[in-house]
Amino acid sequence: MTNGYPPPGGQPPDGNPQGGQPQQPGAYPQHPQQQGGYGQYPQAPNPYQSGPSGPRANFGQRLLAYILDFIITAVPLVIIFGLLGGFDPDNYSNSGEVTGGPLADGALGITLVGVAVSIAYFTLLEGTNSGQTVGKKALSIRVISQQTGGPIGYGRALGRNAVRTLPTQVPVIGWIWGLLDALWMLWDKEKQTLHDKASKTVVAPVEAYPIHGPGVTGQQRYGQPQQTSGQPTYGQQQQGYGPPPGTPPPSEPPPGGYDPNR
Repeated sequence: MTNGYPPPGGQPPDGNPQGGQPQQPGAYPQHPQQQGGYGQYPQAPNPYQSGPSGPRANFGQRLLAYILDFIITAVPLVIIFGLLGGFDPDNYSNSGEVTGGPLADGALGITLVGVAVSIAYFTLLEGTNSGQTVGKKALSIRVISQQTGGPIGYGRALGRNAVRTLPTQVPVIGWIWGLLDALWMLWDKEKQTLHDKASKTVVAPVEAYPIHGPGVTGQQRYGQPQQTSGQPTYGQQQQGYGPPPGTPPPSEPPPGGYDPNR
């Protein structure tokens, strides 16, 4: 009795690898072709797994990528700051307070411009098919969806960066949020920051999650078996039944075996 479950060892009930189809005498057992057959990887997350469910960018990679992106976004702000007299010492009092020039009345405007530039930069680049800013591209990492392993789109990219940036502008407690958000990945199981969790995204190496063309859909999540459109090559090792790679097909006698044509 199997009670509806396959017996230990991954063999299907009644010894038929094709879900009830008899096997030809002298032939090797075939790979299962139907989705969800025996030998497929489990799709549900493992509650006993101590680490992340797939490769993740480490803290150093993400920090260095952010520093590069911060420098890029700071350039236009520094130019605007200079045009408004921000580098003119005559516009400041002895205590450092702005007393003259356009900055005396436009400090809030400069802050809002800085926030807008930062959110726009990260949203427009992380929302693309690659999910990479200039800094992430330099470090060979990308932002992907936690559910699909594919691009997150501009909507989720906007929400992701709004959650990261806007709370930091709150007086007194803004820096606490920024610090906690950045450090959260150090103890999080999935290596996510708080803005990653809010948008259900992760940052992963490009090597583990390659960038596909814009027309490619149904991107494969890390760890799932690769789906093929044709029949598997004989002797190809997959997540199913069959001989190991290099095994000769049934029509060829094994080396040293019986050959009726001799």
